[in-house]
Amino acid sequence: MGAVEVLVGYELRRVVVKKRILVLIAAVFLTEAGLYLVITRLPPQLLGPLHPYAWVPGVIAPTLGLLQITSLMVGSTVFSDEYEAGTSDFWLTRPISRTEYYIGKVLGGLALILCIVSAYIAFSVGIAWFVFGPQRRLDLLLTSFPASVASALPVYAIALAFSEALRRGMIATILSGITFFGSYIFESYANVVATFSNDKTLLELIRFLPTWGSVRITTDVLAQGLSGSDPSLAQTLGFLTGLSDGSSTSLILLNVVAFTAIALLVAWLRLRTGDVSRRAL
Repeated sequence: MGAVEVLVGYELRRVVVKKRILVLIAAVFLTEAGLYLVITRLPPQLLGPLHPYAWVPGVIAPTLGLLQITSLMVGSTVFSDEYEAGTSDFWLTRPISRTEYYIGKVLGGLALILCIVSAYIAFSVGIAWFVFGPQRRLDLLLTSFPASVASALPVYAIALAFSEALRRGMIATILSGITFFGSYIFESYANVVATFSNDKTLLELIRFLPTWGSVRITTDVLAQGLSGSDPSLAQTLGFLTGLSDGSSTSLILLNVVAFTAIALLVAWLRLRTGDVSRRAL
């Protein structure tokens, strides 16, 4: 087994036992269960046409914030925990290059995110099928699954960059949280103001925020995939299009890729050029 594979397995085991991560994972599934409880209480005339597509809200809901918060918590500990525990020296005095160390640690955290996304999507499809009967257009999971993973990447990468740059888990968590929630809140207020003032400048401005692509990519993929499926989906599609702002998929993807790539590059340069035997703060 290569060094990268060993580090991926180590990182996955290390992160998954953290209590705060377990609490957030539990919150994801409680949100899913609560969502479907609410859906079953909708008026029959509204719910009827949506029965075959009841899996869709379950796939979307975590990507509107909860998945990003979980990814933030994962990313903020990837490197900082090693410095605080003094185990970074242990790894980098072994026959492991910094490149292998970096790739293994990053992929280990990403592996946990993949597991979380896979689990809640399977849960949403399973509970939708059990409660509402056979589901349609499950072929869209082939695109909505990678889109859901992509929605977590910018925040995960930003938290990871803070984790390596500051080498303090709590400070990295706080600053990456401020970045995420500050962007999310500013975007929400900007959307409200733009709606009432008809100011398109604000809508253009929020496209440069790290949350803009993250919270839209899954809904955009599903909205486009379902657009020609069934006339009875008009209400559902209106909901999805509202969440995605009807924005260009290429712009949303560019936002996600840009923030992810820049943050990962910052983390790599810090690790590549820094003294791994010392904490920054």
